[in-house]
Parts: sequence; structure tokens; C-alpha cells
Amino acid sequence: MNLLRMAWWNVRALHRRLLGLVTMVAVAGAVCLSAIGVASNAQASTDSQVGESTANRSVTVDSPEGRPDTARLTEATEKRLAAIAHVESVQHRLQVSMPVRDNPEGADLLYATTYRESLAPPVVRSVRERLFPLQPGEVVFPASTHGVDLSSMVGRTVTVDAHRYVRPGVGGTVSSRVKVVGLYDPGWQFDGPDAAYADDASVVKWAAGAAGKTTDDYLRTSGWDQLTVVADSASHVPDVLRAVQGMNYPAVTLQQQLQALPGVLELVRLTGNVLIGVLGVLAFVGAVTVTGALGRQRAQEVGILKAVGFRSGSVMGMLVAEMAIAGAVAAAAGVVLAVGASSAAAAGLRRFGEIAPYVHDTVPLPGTPVLVALSVATVVVVAAGAVLPAGRAARMSPTEAMKDW
Repeated sequence: MNLLRMAWWNVRALHRRLLGLVTMVAVAGAVCLSAIGVASNAQASTDSQVGESTANRSVTVDSPEGRPDTARLTEATEKRLAAIAHVESVQHRLQVSMPVRDNPEGADLLYATTYRESLAPPVVRSVRERLFPLQPGEVVFPASTHGVDLSSMVGRTVTVDAHRYVRPGVGGTVSSRVKVVGLYDPGWQFDGPDAAYADDASVVKWAAGAAGKTTDDYLRTSGWDQLTVVADSASHVPDVLRAVQGMNYPAVTLQQQLQALPGVLELVRLTGNVLIGVLGVLAFVGAVTVTGALGRQRAQEVGILKAVGFRSGSVMGMLVAEMAIAGAVAAAAGVVLAVGASSAAAAGLRRFGEIAPYVHDTVPLPGTPVLVALSVATVVVVAAGAVLPAGRAARMSPTEAMKDW
């Protein structure tokens, strides 16, 4: 008679006794798969949203103040940086003081700043869905500054003053009318706490006027106060950074500030690996315990099999096969339970605003190779745990096994 068929019949007959082992292994497997699935899903989202985001691929280059041997961040410098290998784009920043003369809210000094796509401020209110790029004469204010709420400014046109150079020691002001088309979260302070984003042409005009230059002359001689060099991939950021610093420019990368999130995900993955180890120990110990107990309870059955000609190896193989079948059932049940557990975990995590963008899948389970590998490992571990007690039961002589008949 086929040993596997006998083992399957025995498992069906003994399913109540095997229920505890199957339940324990299934629940532990479901927890492992859920933890690994959520971590893998979050990591995949991180790789696409953060790892390869424009911000994570950018290198910030500051103006080389105090370095007479280094060219300023002019249009020529911008072209030189754009020529570096693996550079996708170079985005400029210029900032100039911008007093707001008729602001009824009382916040009378902001700093007009050019907009950079790689460091876009988080807009909280706007007059249109797609706010950037700004049109001439448009500005975006912080939602509050110096404790003053600017929410009422959206859609209003206000007068701003720009300094104008006349001669050494003498200056004046040039007034302009601008429209406030949006507000951004004041917690965003990459460009300072009082930055007001405006179109490039207006900011350059105001900065050139304060320096007593034409706009073309200003960009050729004074230039930008900061440049953002965007690499074509996150892996090329270190090479681009070294190239920029090799040109004697002070430069830093935002990758260093984004290392905390991958660290958290690594911790979650490590937890999943620890759970896999725990699953292995539970499955092995459970198989040893259950097989030993069944071997003692089924001594007469073993004696009969030995008496009718079954060899010790065949009896041992049957007992181990029974545990392997129980492990396979537990692994399948674990996958089914993991579907529900991971779905519930994903639904719970999506309730947290900061985590929701990294949990997209409704059922965040690991890929098919991981599912198959973990299921096979579960069966192997359960079967391995049954080897010693099964061998001990199979070595009993017919007389010893049936003495309590």
C-alpha cells in the first residue's frame, strides 16, 4: 500500500489531535507573512516615492561666499554643472527682501524666492488646482508668519516694495502689484521661514534693481544664491556630489536627511525575519511533541504494521509523511489567514496620514517566490521535527509495541 496514501488517511482520522499543531503553525505563518508583506509593500513605495524622488536625487549647491577663487553661481556656472555626467537638470534659487506695504494682517516683510520643482513647498490653499509654475505678478505666501494668519490673503492683490540702488549710500524703492494665488505650509522652511514664492522674472528684476544692475548683467555677474543639481537616479547622487565639490563649491545632498525612513522599514523587515525564526522553532518543537505523543498513543498500530511485514523505515516514513501533510495544511491555512491579517493591517495603517502613502496594496503580501519558499520551509521544518520521535516509534519491536494490547 502506498505510504503517502496511508499517511493521508491517518491525518484525516487524527485531524482532531493534529489541530493544535496546525493552528499554531498557521497563525505564526500568517503573522510572518503579514509583517513581511507590509514591510515589502512599504519598501517598494519608498523606493518609488522617496528613493527615486526628485528631492532624494538632488544636490544643493550654495553660493561660494568667501571663496574668491570660485566662480559665483551665474548662468555660466549653471551650464557647467548641467554638463556633469548623470545630471538631469539644474534648478536655481534667488531670494530678495519684499516688504508688503498694504497687508492688513500686519506681516510686512517677506522674502521673494524663485520656485524649484525639486523642493516644491506643500501648498495648503490655492486659487487653482495646478499652482506652479507661477505667472508673472503671482506670489505664494506662507499660511502664517510671525504668528500672523495670512489665510485671508488668498486671491487678493497687494503692493510690495523692492529696493532700488541709486548710488553708493543712496537707495529707493520700486512698488509692484502682485496677486496672492496660494498659501503653503509654514512648517516648510527649506528657503527660510518668511519665503514668498514668486515667478523668476520678478525675483530677478527686484534683485537686479537692488544691486543697480540690469537683469542680464545681474545673472552674468552676481547670479543665483543657490543651485539644486538633480541627478538622473539616486544611485548617481554620490558621484554628482563629488563632482560638484571637486569644482570647489559647497554642496550637500538631501539623501542624508531621508535615511530615517528606510531605517524604520529595515527594522520592520528585521522583525519579520525574527518572526520567521520563531515560526521555525514553533513548528519544529510542535512536530517533535505531537509526533512523540502520537507515536506512544499508536503503539499498537505500529506493532501491527511491524507484525504484518512493514519495515522500520516504512513505518518511520509514514509517520514523517503524516507530519509533512499536516505542515502543508498549516502552510496553506497560514497563507489564507495572512490575506485577512495583512488586509486588516493595511487598512489600519492607511488611517495614519504619514504612513498611508507607503501602503498602497489592499492585500500587501510578499511575492509568490517568498510565499512558496516559506510554505516549503514550513513543511520541511515540521517534517524534520518528526524524524526523531518517528524513528524512535518505528524501532519498537512488535512484541514491545503490542504488550499492552
